[in-house]
Amino acid sequence: MLSADQNSTVREPEGVLAELTADLTEDGRYGERIVRVTRELVTVLDLSGAVLLTFPISDLESAKNDSLVSGGRLILRSKSHEDLIVAYYSLTMAQQFGELARGIEQLAKGDELSINLLVEKIRCEKCGKLLPEKNGVCPSCINRGKTMLRLGAFLKPYKSKAILLAIYATCSTLLVLVPPKLQGTILDSFNAGNRDPQFLFGMIGIWGGVLVGMATLQVLTGRLTTWLGAHLASDLRTKTYRSIEFLTLDYFDKKPVGAIASRVTQDTDRVWFFLVDGLPFLVINGFMLLAVAAVIFSINPLLAVLILAPIPMVALISMKAWKPISNLFFRASQKMARVHMHLNESLMGIRVVKAFAKEDSEFERFRLRSEELRNANVKADQTWHTAFGFMTLSVSLGTVIHWLVGGTMLFRGELKFGEFYMINAYLGMVYGPLQWFASVNNWFSRAMAGAERIFEIMDMKQEPAFAGGDTRKIEGSVSFNDVRFGYDKSNPVINGVSFDVKAGEMIGLVGQSGAGKSTTINLISRFYEPDQGEILIDGIDFRKLDLRTYRNQIGIVLQEPFLFAGTVAENIKYGNPDASLEEVMEAAKAANAHDFILSKSDGYDTIVGERGAKLSGGEKQRISIARAILHDPRILILDEATSSVDVETERKIQEAILNLVKGRTTFAIAHRLSTLRNADRLLVMDRGKVVEQGTHEELMESKGKFYTLVQTQSAVNEIIGIGAG
Repeated sequence: MLSADQNSTVREPEGVLAELTADLTEDGRYGERIVRVTRELVTVLDLSGAVLLTFPISDLESAKNDSLVSGGRLILRSKSHEDLIVAYYSLTMAQQFGELARGIEQLAKGDELSINLLVEKIRCEKCGKLLPEKNGVCPSCINRGKTMLRLGAFLKPYKSKAILLAIYATCSTLLVLVPPKLQGTILDSFNAGNRDPQFLFGMIGIWGGVLVGMATLQVLTGRLTTWLGAHLASDLRTKTYRSIEFLTLDYFDKKPVGAIASRVTQDTDRVWFFLVDGLPFLVINGFMLLAVAAVIFSINPLLAVLILAPIPMVALISMKAWKPISNLFFRASQKMARVHMHLNESLMGIRVVKAFAKEDSEFERFRLRSEELRNANVKADQTWHTAFGFMTLSVSLGTVIHWLVGGTMLFRGELKFGEFYMINAYLGMVYGPLQWFASVNNWFSRAMAGAERIFEIMDMKQEPAFAGGDTRKIEGSVSFNDVRFGYDKSNPVINGVSFDVKAGEMIGLVGQSGAGKSTTINLISRFYEPDQGEILIDGIDFRKLDLRTYRNQIGIVLQEPFLFAGTVAENIKYGNPDASLEEVMEAAKAANAHDFILSKSDGYDTIVGERGAKLSGGEKQRISIARAILHDPRILILDEATSSVDVETERKIQEAILNLVKGRTTFAIAHRLSTLRNADRLLVMDRGKVVEQGTHEELMESKGKFYTLVQTQSAVNEIIGIGAG
């Protein structure tokens, strides 16, 4: 009865619109209650279908989720401000009930129901095994055929080289069959009494020519395989990176950077290694198996059947051992990803580690992850070697059968000595590589798992409207109409916010931590889409604007400035790469950064280091302000832009900002409320709502929320001043 489709929109004009089964009872024990939503009622039933309570949608004011220690509860509030607890649920269902609460509110306001009740998968729907990550790929159930076909699509630009490689592989396989044939012919000729040296020299000459041809083909095949594999992996890597760039920010909120980076590096490397080494091995030796079988059958069909009989046994062992071994190696790769994530995190935060003298604790965490990786690798490799031992035994049986049956035929005169030798040589060509097929098979499964994880990224929902939209130059007016948004849908950070900002107006966003200020500017930047309501830019829903064109007209100075590894000039020019050095210097002067830049030994060519590590916090902030100035945006966003500078530097930057904001719509957040005196208007936010708005003087005179915030900050500053004294 779950009524949410893949487009996250419920469309049922009548009857049940949405239904969820809560997994806790009122006393906190495990039990089930069915919450059913229609256009008129919210109904709660037990498993027998008996109605426990009903709530008319027309009497509803709001719906919310209340978080508890081990779960939560769905609460409906009537228009008479009475709360009714509808259902209790565990943490695993929090996301779904958050969506349900949002949907009930939509119905209460007369809107269409538009929610997503699809739960994050932690187990594979096919085999029931735990997934390595939520909504991830099950390594046991990957359709390797489809994945290979999809990888094959990357071959289209290199079709001619792929055909040439297939020709090389075929010719190489055929040439490998020639030397045993020549050796057998020489031996049979010798046994027949032929002692002519010319015959021997002629056969050896042919043999030498074949060896030269084999070596040439090996060189050509190796070079072409390497070239083709490297280009395929490069295309895969760049397309994966391109797909990651356009993923929505909520994906990055949920995934560690190390785990995302492993898709581009570790997973593409697995595919590359298999394409360069594993795939040629499978193709060439697969051809070899068929060709040798044909030759042996042409010599003696009965003997061929007997000596090739162990092959199905090797294949059976490989098939039985392949899945568990594949899972073990996949698990080991997950442990490796955890090691990479910890390493990435600890090195990026090395200053914090040292500041708190946490080297030992970080080492202990790394050691535990390293031991987990070690144990996973040991288990996988030991299981593999056990299976490999049984395969080696099966391979040896083919040789034993040949010497037993073939030797008997040789003694009886049913088989020539040269033929016996040829078959023995061909057996080595078949059974030698065959015992490694399971290893390559495991290699193949790991590569396919990596490819599937890559394709998972490519298939994910990307930022909307990158494909097109209105590309007009905006004036800068901004309107929020009943906007609601939450990173966790059950707890909206912005709840019913409405305001209008004229083009060129400077707006200060004020409020306590968590009031929704940063979320508001994230929405203006269209880093996220509102869950409800609309945001208008120049009177147009911003979802109709081309996203790239829109963002190109927004300048942002973040609370934590981020600089790229490069020079000072390159960082300032990031938003305007074609800017001249003179324009870069003008922007730096406007941000009061020019003087300190010239004081550096290399001036504007100074290398800032990773994340700007060679600069102070205030210097990084001023460069990021210069970057925004040079970008020349229509909408300027200052998120605590002066939080990392001293009072004197802040004063200079404020002077620069006064010139910068002229003619631009500006949204400013500042930790020191006094710095927002020059704003045209202040929006005071509290718990996701705009509770006051007006000029600095008007809000101080009204002695409301803003007045209280200013008084509190002044008192804190006095305490700090006494402490400093």
